[in-house]
Amino acid sequence: MQAENLRIPALIVTIFAWAVLAFGLISALAMTVWLVSYSQLTESAVILAIAGLASSVGNLAFLTSIIAVMIWIYKANANLHQAGIVGLNFTPAWATFSFLVPIMNLFVPYQAMRELANRSAGEPEELAAADVDEVFSWWGCWIGSLVVGMCVLYTMVVELIPFVFVTTPFWATQVLIILNNVLTAGAAFFLIKLVKLITQSQRDGASAVGTFE
Repeated sequence: MQAENLRIPALIVTIFAWAVLAFGLISALAMTVWLVSYSQLTESAVILAIAGLASSVGNLAFLTSIIAVMIWIYKANANLHQAGIVGLNFTPAWATFSFLVPIMNLFVPYQAMRELANRSAGEPEELAAADVDEVFSWWGCWIGSLVVGMCVLYTMVVELIPFVFVTTPFWATQVLIILNNVLTAGAAFFLIKLVKLITQSQRDGASAVGTFE
């Protein structure tokens, strides 16, 4: 297997990530405009509709992108193993499906992606856990979006409980939703950079020294 097998998966991931990024920012901007107009009692139903539509399309792109991202991660890790690189701590399956394992998905994917970035760049085994700016930024935005999203979900669920009154102001919940959209867009942006970095590292390695053949 050659590193060229990442070209199409990387392209698909990038397209979906740009969609998540674009629609997330559109939704955040529209929600911000609507919230300001709401506070001034001049809210627009059109702006709110734009925010809702952008959010829905962005969520659809995000859900669809999960499969593409997992395929890319699996193939990128498999390339390292098939190249005979020693000292790898994560199998392709574990690096991919750790996203779906509760608790583990809070740190294992970050560690696996960091190793993938470093070893794809030709770093030795002892530097597999070295910091990578793109990985750190991507994971920071991703965890941030999860935390904020859980706060929003908690508020909404509590509101459904009879005789329980939520103390969170309406505007605060809307701000959290806006922040969640921005963080998700940020995660998509840094994922694009990360996918490009790792894919290019493996393709350069294949063309230069045949490492990934």
